[in-house]
Amino acid sequence: GKLTNENVKDGELPDGWEMVQINTVSNINPKLPNKENLDREMEVQFLPMKLVEEIVNKIHLSEIKKLQEVLKGSYTPFIDNDIIFAKVTPCMENGKIAIVEKLINRIGFGSSEFHVIRTNEKVSTKFMFYFLVQDRFRSEAANAMTGAVGLRRVPKQFIENYPIPLPSVEEQHRIVQEIESRLSVADKMEQSIQESLQK
Repeated sequence: GKLTNENVKDGELPDGWEMVQINTVSNINPKLPNKENLDREMEVQFLPMKLVEEIVNKIHLSEIKKLQEVLKGSYTPFIDNDIIFAKVTPCMENGKIAIVEKLINRIGFGSSEFHVIRTNEKVSTKFMFYFLVQDRFRSEAANAMTGAVGLRRVPKQFIENYPIPLPSVEEQHRIVQEIESRLSVADKMEQSIQESLQK
């Protein structure tokens, strides 16, 4: 809470914040809305793991398939403004997490190794993204992985039951602005360093 509350003490939540489980403000791995009525010839975005960048909330929308194609496979469905979260090692540790936006027909399918987080009106999608992408969350998720070596995955229940400190939606937006203004400065610095190295 220190980005918007200067005097908050370590280990304490600012006034008006509450600690809630993620599943009270999000739906984990929800079904595709209105799936039965969708045209099977409709084009949808297809997003394999390789098209999700690490940490920086970027995806590459370069692959398109027909809905009937992807329904045959064990792919993960999502819609605009969902968060996709790589659940398998090492992609999760590397931060393959992103908000999906600007999908063709607002629908996409991706790797079966994604969890999908769909936020409700109590939490900003970007606030949730920055919470999930932080090192601490990913480190604890790695410790909670189950399965054989090399095929370990983060269980759905880990995300559902994880506590998230929640301010008002207005304060969430202010926090996101503070984070992104700092990231913008870092991006410009990186660009300047690259240009200097090229010279």
